[in-house]
Amino acid sequence: MNEELLALCAQHGDRKLFSQGQLIHQRGDSRPGLNIVQSGQVKVGNYGLDGQYQLTSYLNRGDSFGEVTLIVNQPRTHHSEANTDVVLTHLNRTSFNWMNANVPEFNQYLLTSLAIKLNMALEMMDDHRRLPTHVRLAKLLYNQCTKPTLNHIKMRQSDCAELLAVTVLSSHKALKKLTDINLVSSSYGAIIVHDKLQLEQWLNDHLSLLPVQQN
Repeated sequence: MNEELLALCAQHGDRKLFSQGQLIHQRGDSRPGLNIVQSGQVKVGNYGLDGQYQLTSYLNRGDSFGEVTLIVNQPRTHHSEANTDVVLTHLNRTSFNWMNANVPEFNQYLLTSLAIKLNMALEMMDDHRRLPTHVRLAKLLYNQCTKPTLNHIKMRQSDCAELLAVTVLSSHKALKKLTDINLVSSSYGAIIVHDKLQLEQWLNDHLSLLPVQQN
């Protein structure tokens, strides 16, 4: 969501503040509303019956969640909590309907956001079936790179394990494989990608599908 639309949503929604670690919504919550992250980071995932937590994603400024409660009147499917101190804009059904009826850019954002989420979910599911853990980790790190060289990605091995849906031990072994071939190195609370292009070339040799070509 761009800055102009963020500001417009803030004008028509309610401002909600959450402290780090505070519950925002839990799985099964049926109260309708779209939440938009104005600042901070939201952690989205689920707790299994055994109490084990599985991370789905981190949401940052401009990201939204809760569309399912408004568009298809279904309960929330994930547990969400403030990973840092968080400021949200909450659009209730009345505000959401007004934005839909009066702001074409809002509709375009929703369609784009939902399409991106669906595409990411399908790709993640396919990767989980096809790729070994160290290749999935390399792909995860590559997608976090913003510079051609020396990307310091603030991510712990436990974060990698949650995002890849594996144990911390499996994550550690996967990271060691990438470290042994000098694609990455680790430091306190971060993973360093040495050369993004080199990592991309390595991935192209180890992915099981041809890359999708963009027009």
